[in-house]
Amino acid sequence: MIKRTFTRIVAAFAVTFLFAGTSFAQSTILVVDTQKVLKESIVGKHVARQLETIYSSAQSEMTAKASPLQNKGKSLQAQLKSKGSMENVRADAGLTAQLQAFQTDQKKLQVEEYYTTNELKITEQKAIALVSKRVKTIIDQIAQERSADVVLEKSLVIYGGPADVTDTVISRLNSQMTTVPVNRERLPRKG
Repeated sequence: MIKRTFTRIVAAFAVTFLFAGTSFAQSTILVVDTQKVLKESIVGKHVARQLETIYSSAQSEMTAKASPLQNKGKSLQAQLKSKGSMENVRADAGLTAQLQAFQTDQKKLQVEEYYTTNELKITEQKAIALVSKRVKTIIDQIAQERSADVVLEKSLVIYGGPADVTDTVISRLNSQMTTVPVNRERLPRKG
């Protein structure tokens, strides 16, 4: 997910450069492998480690919330078996109330999973956006220095030998940015 988001952002920059009104026949074309930049740069590795820690923590939180519910489900299933028929289950008001409470708790857990998933996506997007902003600045500087008319994402180049500036981007990024804040986002809960 990090790689796709990062790739889309840099590809958008490349398209912007592409339609700047220059002719390809006379253009200087550079390429950047943004996946490699994110994977191999110091800040990219930092973001990946921080996100892994946050994901692990979120997974532990969800497991802690789901485990009692799973145990309750097993207990209810055993009680349902012992009743033999649905008529006997309906006749037991206490068991019916427990089943309804269990369904309500399952729905609450699903909502919590939804919030957690979105929180993690937002956390990742914010961290990547900080890195992407710096990468764009670096690419702009390199393009100016080399009088480039177009900068493309390396994965978009099918044929040709444009100058690959990926290592230069990584080197400059490493010298300018080694960490960014990667904080777990929390969405307000309703109800």
